[in-house]
Amino acid sequence: MSRVHVSLIQSDYGLKLHGNFEAVIMQGAQLWHWFRDNSRNDFGPWVRGTRITSDQDTVAAPGCLIQSDYLTGFHGNFEVVVPLRQPSGKTELWHFYRDNNDPHLPWIRGTRVTGDHDNVAGAACLIQSDYRTGFHGNFEVVVPLRQPSGKTELWHFYRDNNDPRQPWIRGIRVTGDHDNVAGAACLIQSDFGTGAHGNFEVVVPLQLGNGTTELRHFYRDNSNPRQPWIRGTRVTGDHDNVAGAACLIQSDFGTGAHGNFEVVVPLQLGNGTTELRHFYHDNSNVRLPWTKAQLITQSCTGAGSLIQSRFGSAGHGNFEVIVDERRDSVVHYWHPSFRLAEWWIRTDCFTTLEPFPLLANRAQKIAQLTGEFDREGWNGTGTPNFACNRTESRFGIIGTDLGSSFTHLGRTYFLFGDTWRVGHGTPNDDLDSIAFSMDKKVDHGIRLTFLPKPPLVPGIPQGGFNVPLDGVSWNGDMYVFFSTDARNAGIYALMGRSIVARSSNGLNFTLLYEVSRYKFINVSTSIVEAQDHGLPGNGPQVVVFGSGRYRSSDVYLAVKPAVKLTESGGFLFYAGGTDRSQWSTDEEAAVPLIGVGSVGELSVRWNPLLGAWICLHNADWPADRASVGGVVMHWAEHPWGPWSAGSVAFSVNDGLGKFMHLPNVDHTQEGFGIDRSAELGGMYGPYQIPHYAQPANGGVQIYFTMSAWNPYQVMLMALEVPVPLE
Repeated sequence: MSRVHVSLIQSDYGLKLHGNFEAVIMQGAQLWHWFRDNSRNDFGPWVRGTRITSDQDTVAAPGCLIQSDYLTGFHGNFEVVVPLRQPSGKTELWHFYRDNNDPHLPWIRGTRVTGDHDNVAGAACLIQSDYRTGFHGNFEVVVPLRQPSGKTELWHFYRDNNDPRQPWIRGIRVTGDHDNVAGAACLIQSDFGTGAHGNFEVVVPLQLGNGTTELRHFYRDNSNPRQPWIRGTRVTGDHDNVAGAACLIQSDFGTGAHGNFEVVVPLQLGNGTTELRHFYHDNSNVRLPWTKAQLITQSCTGAGSLIQSRFGSAGHGNFEVIVDERRDSVVHYWHPSFRLAEWWIRTDCFTTLEPFPLLANRAQKIAQLTGEFDREGWNGTGTPNFACNRTESRFGIIGTDLGSSFTHLGRTYFLFGDTWRVGHGTPNDDLDSIAFSMDKKVDHGIRLTFLPKPPLVPGIPQGGFNVPLDGVSWNGDMYVFFSTDARNAGIYALMGRSIVARSSNGLNFTLLYEVSRYKFINVSTSIVEAQDHGLPGNGPQVVVFGSGRYRSSDVYLAVKPAVKLTESGGFLFYAGGTDRSQWSTDEEAAVPLIGVGSVGELSVRWNPLLGAWICLHNADWPADRASVGGVVMHWAEHPWGPWSAGSVAFSVNDGLGKFMHLPNVDHTQEGFGIDRSAELGGMYGPYQIPHYAQPANGGVQIYFTMSAWNPYQVMLMALEVPVPLE
């Protein structure tokens, strides 16, 4: 069940220009208030406030929150409607409120909204309208009611707030005789109208005869409140299957006299996963169809709640969404108003994230591969131990990160990211580096030889956040995938696109083509035989696992014949199916494999000793000690899955205070002329080196590189994977 519906507002609490965000979240059988203090540099943490419902209440569906014009001090009251299941098995809709004259006051149970014989079938939506007979606008509610026939209808209720002691009144049914409501609806009052009152607008999911669900718009012309509701246009498209409740607002974007309608709605995807998708309607012409806009997340497990906030620029407020995602989390996204084509930006998981289970025997550090000194265990006096490659004195490499690898002409090549070199000042140019090794075993480290110059690709930016991602060897040349055109949206870094470049020696590269600006911006790639893995086509295939938004993506799959590696395009994208996989030439059709939602750097390789594909990725904010994230391992027999739920192969707390810096505990920090003693270390970029895997203790020991952030160096890690895989 979804934990949110129309559950997010921006209130008048706050110390600066931006009011707090307030949300009501269903947790178990109770409804809780959460808030974010937006006066803290506009990006404070989400905090759980007080419980709204009581010990005796059993919440049956998410709540809806508004701030009304009732007040006894400076702040309008919070008002909530929430369905409560009764001991009889029937569900009623109840009103709760909080007197915001003192935010420490408890929530108060108000009156029941629905009638004695009504049975509520889902979440309700509450607004305060401009209808009034006194000082306060009426409360208006739409709520789905289950009928004795088994059909569900959408009904309108209202309360005349001239006297709050008056009962709620059942209004007119919203949906038609033959409509079967498939979920909660969302109600707004728009600026459309032919009289003194703006129209009521509703979006509601309706189940069709073929078993699919569409999202339909209804409205009421409020020039005469006794008029029936009118069935408007369908919001979703011919091939969309709605998977839950939608949320509707009217924004200040538009090309005419009326702001656009904006909707977020969960849609079922081809392999059973769910995405949250944004639609909008250009209200300059009511006869125009709705437009399907960007996806928000494809790790969705429930509904999303949408507002247009007072954050923003260029005359428009940003869009803000909270959404149910996997692993029992509610996540906040926002969309910048200054660039309509920009991604939705993932920010905080602000409810308790269900942690991945910890592997009993997690990865251990074998050696520090880069840098001059390995400071683990150093007491801060004298000279620390040397790192295994002493890259500063031997190659002029002070520090670097990443380290994805591939074999080429008998060597193992390692691709390192933004690299600090001797003689470079601040800011650093952040050009990358490549090293190779000819070692056959790596029990005590890897001997690296760095190439004498950065891997420069003419025609693309290669500064900070523009890095080599992975590579393959084919017909005597190496083909390296790079990210480029990185940018920022507020405080959030975004990778721009991925490209492929070719080189014979790792020194001189030729740009071939762009790969993706969408779901394959960060990639992990290898070449395998199609028939060995059930892939489309014949012969060697380039297998590309991708993620899109920087550290806030799912994992996707594409394949391409290796013989076509020099040519642009030609990818087939996994579009669903397990027993019989489906493939599309359209990247939009690619469906998530794992659905974690916070993937960035990833490594997916076939491991013949395990007889499985192994995926390693860093999950959620790995530099935050309070995070439940870490290096997560999934496995699957086929590249498209089904993939295992995932286990933590290395936790942030496995390394902090040891070889990752924990302030005031160790002396591992490394600043290259900048004091980083207060900067927490983290881990990211777990890149497998599959050909070094070996049997160990009845299982298989695999090796991977991992970056520590502080110190800004790359470690060699070893993990014993038990057999059989579970």
